[in-house]
Amino acid sequence: MEEIRVESRISKKELFRFLLYHNYCRVIGIVGLVFSVACWIGAVWTFGNVKIGNTVLLLVLGALFTVYQPIMLYRKAVVQSRHPVFSKPASYVINDKEIVVSQGEDSASITWNELWKVVGRKKDIYLFVDPVRANIIPRSQAGKNAERIMEVARKQMDPSQVKGK
Repeated sequence: MEEIRVESRISKKELFRFLLYHNYCRVIGIVGLVFSVACWIGAVWTFGNVKIGNTVLLLVLGALFTVYQPIMLYRKAVVQSRHPVFSKPASYVINDKEIVVSQGEDSASITWNELWKVVGRKKDIYLFVDPVRANIIPRSQAGKNAERIMEVARKQMDPSQVKGK
């Protein structure tokens, strides 16, 4: 197989998308959204039947997971994007055996069976090394190689470890 070469630079936009995915596509994120919707429904349903303070409390609790948390995730993305590791582009060399990531003079490799999972989203590919850390490859920077990366992942990894397109 011919090596796939991709160079990417991660901005706060890609970090924010990753943080949103990572927080809202897990069980706790879904529970938080359901909780928020339930609070808002409760606020509308009980409006006028309870003290206004109780209704306001339900509205505030409902905003925790749908308004406050995304704002905090965006702030976190802004802070993280200022880290020196994001100031330089990362180069990926992908083949059937491994993924080699280089940045400046640093280089690391990981075999496909050492990856935790690969997630292909509409705008990004996430190469998870464990449940919380992932390398982000924006599809806009990978171009046609994005589909090739997903094809190699499907060939080299268990189907349960590869999600998306």
